[in-house]
Amino acid sequence: MKRFLVFLMLTLTLNISYGNEKEKPQVSVLEYALTSGVEYRQPVDNLGDKIPNTIKRLYLWTKIKAYNPPTYIYHVWYYKGEEVARIRLYIKYPVFRTWSFKTIPPQWTGNWKVVVEDVQGNPVLEKEFIVFKAGK
Repeated sequence: MKRFLVFLMLTLTLNISYGNEKEKPQVSVLEYALTSGVEYRQPVDNLGDKIPNTIKRLYLWTKIKAYNPPTYIYHVWYYKGEEVARIRLYIKYPVFRTWSFKTIPPQWTGNWKVVVEDVQGNPVLEKEFIVFKAGK
């Protein structure tokens, strides 16, 4: 009986600790770009990590590898550490190009970040950038 109780306690402990761990990400990012637009499912440019505040919309273009499609990802946009947008994007095929955009008010200069999360909320890409006041 003692053996059974010890076995049961070990099993429960292992199950509880395993259940608290996050699962492996369901997707990975093969390519990405912060861009001023998307044409023919491709970024029109790659703006890097310094963005002038004269840009009206900023796009995050991603090429995703999904290990078990269909699934979803999220593009989560942050301004000065605060979440300002969360966009859910459907991933239909094992390799899929998708994008979201954020309208950037000219006065919102400073530190930004965009995070790609899988359907379970695991971050698979974090890209920090700065929006700066463009000179006249």
